[in-house]
This record gives sequence, structure tokens and C-alpha cells, in this order.
Amino acid sequence: MAGLLSVAIPGGAVHAAPESRSLDSVVKAIKKQFAKQSSVRFSVKRRGGPPPTSDMKASGAYRFRASGVYAADTTTISQEPEGTGRSRGISIGRDFYSQAYVRSKDGKYVWKSPSTVGKWEAGRNFAGVIWGEDLINGINPGFLKLVTSHGATSSDGGTFEGVRTTLHSGTVTVPGLDERQAGMYFRTEEEEGASWNEPITWKLWVGPDNLPRRFHAIMRFTSKYTGDEVETMTMNIIYRGWGTPVRITAPPKHLVVSFW
Repeated sequence: MAGLLSVAIPGGAVHAAPESRSLDSVVKAIKKQFAKQSSVRFSVKRRGGPPPTSDMKASGAYRFRASGVYAADTTTISQEPEGTGRSRGISIGRDFYSQAYVRSKDGKYVWKSPSTVGKWEAGRNFAGVIWGEDLINGINPGFLKLVTSHGATSSDGGTFEGVRTTLHSGTVTVPGLDERQAGMYFRTEEEEGASWNEPITWKLWVGPDNLPRRFHAIMRFTSKYTGDEVETMTMNIIYRGWGTPVRITAPPKHLVVSFW
């Protein structure tokens, strides 16, 4: 379940950009947070994309370890054909817990999992849930290394939520784009019979500490043969509270009803 709306940056006086203008410095700052086993809160809005994607908004928090995201708690609201969908997923190491439903305009549950609202399904993490180096996200070192290799520009980003920022931006074309529960991700190899080029136009605002504050991406699904634009997806992510203590815990055992 997914979708995104762009969020305007609040206005304000233009300030000189922070000294470092390198994405390498951003990657270093993020990995330092990983090493500290720190955390960050986030909110996402996404709009458009090829079927069966749907507009969505999500919010939650990430907990880190040296290798990256270790735990995540995400609540997603999406607009489905049958009504409004709501899901929540908690991932802690190899353990994953989820609950979801779709509710129609008249308040009836069109679909729910588990069958009892308020209960949770549980199991071991699988590829779709796990954070990876292929996710399109402003705090993913794998994505930042990809865009650095294809050229990025840096400029004064003004202020965002009272913080001076540097704006990094660019465009990268990848062999493919897709979605899993952890988010949108890119492919690095051409698939046989693939008929699309997928350019990603991105912007990343970072503070004086080189930590991301806002990430904006436009993903276009374009035919390799005709060049016609088929679908466009817009994604905006806000990061807040770097280093603020976050607790991500498993649901109470009596609310867990099934295992995969």
C-alpha cells in the first residue's frame, strides 16, 4: 500500500550553505549514526505510479545498528479502490509483526489481516520487509553512492524547519524500479525483455551536521522504444529527531495470533 504528495519547504531568509557540499560527507554522517545505534523519525507521502500502486502516507521510526536499519515501526495509510487502507508493521532484527485492513466509506471492513482487528500476525523477516542497499531513500548509503557515481550538484538549500541546509540534487537512470513493503527500490541490472528506462530525479536537503532533513524524488516509468512517459511517481520523505531515543518493541504476546 503506497502513494506521495510533495511538501513545500517553509520560506525564510537565505543563509550561506554549510561548509561541506559532498555526498560523501552525508554518507559518513549517516554511517556514524548507524555506528552509534541511533535512531530517526520519518514521514512519507507518495503519489502516483503504475498500477496497482496507490497514493499513500506513512510515518514511523527507524532504529540503527552498524549495518544500517535494525528495527522499524511504520504505519501506512493508503487510498485503495475499495476504501481506505491502514497497516502497521514492526520489524526487529529477524522478527516481523503486522496488522492491516481496508475499510469502506460506510465503515465496513472490506479486508483485514489478521481477521480480528487489533491482533497481529508474526513471522520471520523476508526480503520484502528488510531494509536494503537498493532502497530509494535519502538515508540509504547505497542509493547515495549510486547517485554520486552519476553526478550530483550542491547548492544553498535555504532553511527547513529552522535548520540551515545544503541541497544536493541530480538525476540517475536505472534499469528498473519496483516496490516492496520496505519501500521503492532500484535494480542495477537489466532484466531480459525489459522495455523501460526509469529515470529518478532527486533532491536531498541536509543540515549543518550533514544529516538528511528532507528527500524528494520523482520516478518516471518511460518506454525505451517510444520515449513516451507512461507513469510518474512522486515521493517526499521528512526526517526528524536524529538521535532522539526511540523504543520499538514487539506487540504483547497475547495479541499475536498466528505465525507464518
